[in-house]
Amino acid sequence: MFGLAQITAVSAADLNSNPLAIESALPYHYPPFDKIKDEDFVPTIEAGMREELKEIDPIANSPDKPTFDNTIVALERSGRLLDRAQRIFSNLNACDTNPTRQKIDKEMAPKLSAHRDQIFLNPKLFARVQELYDKRDKLGLDPESAYLLERYYKDFVRAGAKLSDADKEKLKKINAALAP
Repeated sequence: MFGLAQITAVSAADLNSNPLAIESALPYHYPPFDKIKDEDFVPTIEAGMREELKEIDPIANSPDKPTFDNTIVALERSGRLLDRAQRIFSNLNACDTNPTRQKIDKEMAPKLSAHRDQIFLNPKLFARVQELYDKRDKLGLDPESAYLLERYYKDFVRAGAKLSDADKEKLKKINAALAP
């Protein structure tokens, strides 16, 4: 079994041999559970957070007028590595936990909470979503796209995007404290 220090030290390792780093070629993209090791999770989750922020930055800072495609579709396509690693970890930790996975969960929870705050409390990103939401009836969206836009808007608002800067800072502290 790996200790937490060993797992964290692996985070600098090359992800090329990490089975979580690439989408599975198995039917329905099932994870290759036989190849996944506990020490694969932290480096992949951390890489996924970095990758998602790199994907979000050009969306939030785009000089182009917000459109459904350059904002909502772009958000929808971001964070795939993090999503895959988190989903697999969460499911394994829930149904087949062990002390190492519990330590990973405890270590990563505040980092993931701060990561979500970086995205959902980003005023430039929310301004783009808000602008689209405000003119949603004029965009000519199909029902699925309209629902997706509404879902993103509500997710941002529920995460605190409309709070004042001072209240956002309080919320970040609360979110960090609530992380296991």
